[in-house]
Amino acid sequence: MTQLSQIADTAHTAESAALRPLRVLVAVAFTVLLVLAGVDPWWMIPLAAVAAPLGLSRGGARLGVVAMAAAAGAGAVAVLAGWADVRDALVTVARDVVTGVLPWSVAIAWRARRSAEADAAMALVREQDAERLRAETDLARQRLHLAESLHDDLGHTLSLVAVNLGRLELELERSPETGHQPAAAPSTLESVGLARRQVSDAVARLGASVQTLRTGLADGGAPESVRTGLDALVRDTRRAGADVELMGWPGPGRLAGFGPAVVRVVQEGLTNALKHAPGQPVRVTLDAGADRLVVTVRNPLPERSPAGPSNGSAQTGETTPGVGGTGIRSLTEQVRAARGSVEAGPSDGDYVLRAELLPVPDDPGPVTGDPDAATSAPPIGFGAPATSPSPRAGAHRDARTVTHGLVRARRRGGALLLTAVLVPAAALVAVAAAIQLADNLEARRARLGPDAFARIAVGDTQAKIQPLLPADALDPPPDADPSCDYFAVTADPLDDASGDAYRICWAGDRVASTDLVVGGAR
Repeated sequence: MTQLSQIADTAHTAESAALRPLRVLVAVAFTVLLVLAGVDPWWMIPLAAVAAPLGLSRGGARLGVVAMAAAAGAGAVAVLAGWADVRDALVTVARDVVTGVLPWSVAIAWRARRSAEADAAMALVREQDAERLRAETDLARQRLHLAESLHDDLGHTLSLVAVNLGRLELELERSPETGHQPAAAPSTLESVGLARRQVSDAVARLGASVQTLRTGLADGGAPESVRTGLDALVRDTRRAGADVELMGWPGPGRLAGFGPAVVRVVQEGLTNALKHAPGQPVRVTLDAGADRLVVTVRNPLPERSPAGPSNGSAQTGETTPGVGGTGIRSLTEQVRAARGSVEAGPSDGDYVLRAELLPVPDDPGPVTGDPDAATSAPPIGFGAPATSPSPRAGAHRDARTVTHGLVRARRRGGALLLTAVLVPAAALVAVAAAIQLADNLEARRARLGPDAFARIAVGDTQAKIQPLLPADALDPPPDADPSCDYFAVTADPLDDASGDAYRICWAGDRVASTDLVVGGAR
């Protein structure tokens, strides 16, 4: 995904660089047409045709702002130089807003909306891919944990089988050497039967585990209780000839709240003791507090003999049980996931496995941990508790949240489109009000009262009537006779005579004609 994004960004950058001169050319044309629209209304048509493509282009917002600033500067220079008055400049602004700014802003809003929707849709696709990847990763982790549990479970059972078969071998070796085979002792028959049942049970568990690995689904069997699991572990281990002492039994009600991890810890401790220190006494201690349970499995470390094994014992020549074995690692990860800690290693001549467990919540929910914890966790020495792994920083949003983001992006895009229409409309209203105000001020300066107009007669000299005329005259309408002056009848925009004008035409310095022109004032 990252490589594809980098390739797309590179291609997009190359395309943008190739089209940059064309965008600059369109921006220059937009600037020129903004100015020409005030000279002739026909320039408004090409202005609208250029404004929309500029708004849809990449960087069109910045280029459009620069173009409008340049056009505004040209208009200000024209007004200051006397090439146009303020009213003409305001009319130009109104035309530019209608046919230039409005389509440009709508195009920008439309592009922003499409971009936001595309980003939200891409985020939704990425979230779906991430969710699928997380599901596949979780399934792989579950299968890995199942394989590790299978290894530990079968290791415990087969360790018991090995011990029982070892007892059987010793008893047969100690039988009196007679000419005929003596009948097997009851203890021998019991050991053989127990070994057979343990092997059958291990094969059955192996089949169930392989089926679960194949389908990804558990067999649906009800898990055994903590009390039943502990009783079976201690009973089978004692039958195998191990000296197991269970201390501090807090009762099944208290143990049930800590889940199956209790049985798992005791099983791992007994397996280590049978494998690495057979014949040594094992003490299992359950210390239940108000909010935690401490499970301790302790057995003496086996003595090394440089001469090798003696008396058929398996422990001489075995290495001291380490803390980096698969069983300890798997147990550590399981207890960590349950927010507990594990300590394992030699202590005062004994090998001690100590686990501190917390109560299992009623609704534990999904446990999120480091997926590489099973393979990358360092060895844990005694006295260095394994803390719970931290959850992933910044959990991904689920698909529903991203879908809501897509809806919000569409709503924001609609609001942006509405704003792109309302802002130019408001600007147009403001310009219209400014034009009306300019007209009102001009009419006030060029107002000729009806009494004064009645006193002006044809043939009067300009010097005679000059005191009756206002300081300014109105701008003549298009195609008007240049020898005529126009004066406002009223400055009140609500008056019925608003827009009418008195027209006085001159012949040299004398009045040639006077009349009232309806609608002759702007």
